[in-house]
This record gives sequence, C-alpha cells and structure tokens, in this order.
Amino acid sequence: MQSDIQIIRHAARCRIDIEGTIGVPEQEQFDPGSRQVATWERFRRTVEEIRRISAPEVIVNIRSTGGDVNDALLIHDALRSLGGRITTRCYGYTASAATVIAQAASPGCRELSANALYLIHRSVCASEGNADELAARLDLLRKTDERLAEVYAARSGRAKADFEALMGENNGNGRWLSPREAIAAGLADRIVQDAEAAAGRGPRAWVRRLAERLRPA
Repeated sequence: MQSDIQIIRHAARCRIDIEGTIGVPEQEQFDPGSRQVATWERFRRTVEEIRRISAPEVIVNIRSTGGDVNDALLIHDALRSLGGRITTRCYGYTASAATVIAQAASPGCRELSANALYLIHRSVCASEGNADELAARLDLLRKTDERLAEVYAARSGRAKADFEALMGENNGNGRWLSPREAIAAGLADRIVQDAEAAAGRGPRAWVRRLAERLRPA
C-alpha cells in the first residue's frame, strides 16, 4: 500500500488520515522518485502542515503497519506540539512506527478499533559495511529501542523495562496484542466501535474510496 497522509480541515475539527507506509522506507530512500512510495520533500511539507494546525480538536485515523521510525517520531512530535485535543484511532493491523504516532494523543484519547491488532517490536534496519560501521548501526538500533520504550512508558505510567521486554519477545519481533491486551499493557486507552463508518469517515468508507479510485473509466 502506498503512503498517504491526508489532512482535512474544518472550523472546529481537523482530521488526519495516515494510511500505508509511514515516511520513506530506508531501503527506498535512494530509489528513483517514480519507484518510491513517498518522498522526503512531500513528507516534510506534510509535517509542516500538521504543525500549523490550529483546530481545537484533531482526529488522527491510523491504518498502517509502520514504516520509518524517524519519520514517525517527527509526526509524533508535530502532533504533540499542537494546542488542541488530539485523538488517535487505530484500525486493522497497527504496528511498528504506526504505534509511535498513536502515542501522540491527549490523555485518555488513544483509541483502538474493536477489530484492531497492535504490535510493538525492536527496531530493524538494512545495513552493510565493515565491522566498525556495523557496530555503529547496532549502537543506533539499541538507542532507538531505548527511545521507543521511553515513548511507550511515558504514556502508560509503567516502567520502561516492561516495554523493552514486550518489544523483545519472539527474538525482537514482539507479539500481536488484541485491543484489550494493548490497553492492559498501557499502549491504548479505550476500544471504539466503527462509529466513523456511519459518517462516511471510517475504514469502510476508506475501502469504498479506494474501490472508486481503482474502478475503470
């Protein structure tokens, strides 16, 4: 699925839809633009647009299995800098970098669809080089894991070590959590039914829009 971040503004509410890959995957950053699922320039403009949002309420719909950790942290920090109430709503498989963005919500406003699955894990990279270069990458991975655990812990009231342990399960691949398990772990606040779909903004509406986009002329 291609990366897509849409910002829909209204007077009292702004909606941000984050779908597909977050940012530019490391292995594709130097590919020709036509092959990239996203470009840094487009992503940079989107983050700047998020920082300029002045609506008192912002709803962030997340339908993503992750992407680039750095880009997710930039979106997280941009959302946290806003003055309004931030609600994050996760649908389907929500994993990896997508869970970082979900932590940007205001207190009590990290929502999960009743049918969502949630995954946090240790950071991953593709690398080549000599022993010193690989050692440096390993050090960065460990620092990244520590930073991510601190992000999760800051919202949960639980110890950072709890999240380091959860991320480290299954050889660092983590474990898929049900909505109730994610809440018990301190990664989300509440489960919501598909209330947005009735208003034409939920995941079913998104599937309908995608079908319309792919329909032959």
